[in-house]
Amino acid sequence: MVYFLIGAPHKSNEQSAWLDMEKHVLTSGISRQAKGRLLQTDIAKFKLGNLDHLMFINDSLLKQESVVESLLKKIERQYLDVTEKVSYDFTIELKDGPQSIENFLFQFKWNDQTFPRASALTELVKAISSRATHVETDLRQKSTSYQELKNQSQQVAKKEGNLLVRDLVDVLKEPIVKPRDFIYSDYLTTLVAIVPKTQIQEWLACYEFLCENVVPQSARQFQIEDKDNLTIWRVVIVKQSFDKDQDLEVADKGDEEKGKNKKPTPVEEFIQKARDKLRITVKEFEYKSQESKEREKLRLDLKSKSDHMNTTLKQACEKAFSDLYITYMHLKVLRLVVDIAMRFGAAEPNIQCIIKPDQGKEKKVQQSLLKLYADPSQVGLYGTKEELEDTEDFFPFVYVPINIP
Repeated sequence: MVYFLIGAPHKSNEQSAWLDMEKHVLTSGISRQAKGRLLQTDIAKFKLGNLDHLMFINDSLLKQESVVESLLKKIERQYLDVTEKVSYDFTIELKDGPQSIENFLFQFKWNDQTFPRASALTELVKAISSRATHVETDLRQKSTSYQELKNQSQQVAKKEGNLLVRDLVDVLKEPIVKPRDFIYSDYLTTLVAIVPKTQIQEWLACYEFLCENVVPQSARQFQIEDKDNLTIWRVVIVKQSFDKDQDLEVADKGDEEKGKNKKPTPVEEFIQKARDKLRITVKEFEYKSQESKEREKLRLDLKSKSDHMNTTLKQACEKAFSDLYITYMHLKVLRLVVDIAMRFGAAEPNIQCIIKPDQGKEKKVQQSLLKLYADPSQVGLYGTKEELEDTEDFFPFVYVPINIP
């Protein structure tokens, strides 16, 4: 969807110029190719200044336009991300209620309270810049808060998958396990093994012999269903090594030799041998009876906060887009006024209007405008910056496109 703001001099009166526009631009033969409406900008109310000043203001407006368009697109992306929608038609909030973007554009009236035309052009540019900055800052703060909550939620979210990837805190909880199933002391600790069903017999036959620190008959299976036919077991290990002579021998050596000859702890040895010999994953795990409940409570709390922040950010995006789009239209109209003053002079009678080409008729409308306003011998000199491979559009009339949305 695209709209054209058009400004062009006329030699009769505005009404006659508009009738020509309707006849030669809005229609092609007997079919319509665009809709349009006159803009009432009242150029005489602007403090325009001399040509050098107008050129400076025009450059400033072009830079600011790029900033505002980029921010509008950013707001739209943020909104679609928050709402998980593919597209959305924003509305413009006005005193008399919400309006579609098209209605807002076709019924546009300059707001002298927000952007007083009696102010210097530099002040109008500053006002536009200030409003854009305010919108961006406010939205960035809300977006950052929302993202922080999302990150926190993701950190404590339940991991989907089989027993190898799920967080054991979410797996080993009451009533599936009891506190007495886990033994932790100065001398003993409990490890958790993930054993495929097809290896249960091998596991029971071998686990006691993986290292000498295994407490005999300490393996116990927990009754947990797993989609990949995995089972989960606990096994108790004596934490301290029984080989005191070797421990003393290592202790007598220097730091460098200690590093080279450091013997793995019984826990490390059992985990490594279970992996290497049986291809079974064993994990260290400290059971805390309240941890699962506390984590679930934290998840619910973060979800509640995240849902509230989601709604807040959604509403902030809607308001930010509306406020900024109003500013954006004032910027575009100001560009139109400044360009008319530079090209034709503010005192020269001119027509200002907004045109919405029908879908796919944008090029035909441009060609119709050229036929109406260009010297037939010079039509080839004009076109968009893409067509001319230049940095600016060039037409015999003032052309300010609105590409958002």
